[in-house]
Amino acid sequence: MNSKKINEISAIILKLNRERELLPKTPCIRCGAVYRGKEENFICSSCLEKEREIKEENKRRESFIRFLIDESNIPRRYKEAKLSPKTEEQRVIINNLKKNFLEGDLKGSNDILIIGSIGTGKTYISCAFGLEFIREKVKEVKYITEYQLLELYFQKNYSEYKIFRQSKLLILDELGKRKLADWQRVQLEELLSFRYNEMLPTIFISNLTQSQFKEFIGERLSDRLKENRIKSFALIGESLRGRI
Repeated sequence: MNSKKINEISAIILKLNRERELLPKTPCIRCGAVYRGKEENFICSSCLEKEREIKEENKRRESFIRFLIDESNIPRRYKEAKLSPKTEEQRVIINNLKKNFLEGDLKGSNDILIIGSIGTGKTYISCAFGLEFIREKVKEVKYITEYQLLELYFQKNYSEYKIFRQSKLLILDELGKRKLADWQRVQLEELLSFRYNEMLPTIFISNLTQSQFKEFIGERLSDRLKENRIKSFALIGESLRGRI
């Protein structure tokens, strides 16, 4: 290639570079990086890729949350329960549930005992919190009644029984509703001992008074729960059903 041709090519390149320098400089509205000749409200390819990844991650998160809710065993009646207290006692319990289970490491959480008469909202606010816990922590919650749990063991459905025994957070309802046979008491004590030793917190729900609950679980487990700094709350008054 002769020198004249080289000079012509060099002149063309120089001209293009000068024209390129004259193009307006538009920053990406996300990261602020400046690009030449871009339209207003420009978003660079790097930011678009990050946004796409965030959207995909949010979709996966929401899908997993729906799965955890479906697998929680929370009754259909309470699947839409909201953490909206109707009484001062409910407000106190809800605030303590949030502080206890949503702040910090779950293994450092206390067990919670909610006692009170029928219809005062014990199951409702516990299930509502269970749903909130799933959405916030994206971890499993299992709900089951004492009778249902022991029936799993009685029917030799050990694999499902184990799922509840090992759940990250267990809501155990209707504790002490009926007198237990010896084998039922042994299995209930084994369950509570296992969860205590593995530092897996439990929300206990019972219609018993605090003294009746202590008598029901026995001195040994009562001492263990005390060591775990179990927090007890009472919902008193008339039934709220129809107002929750």
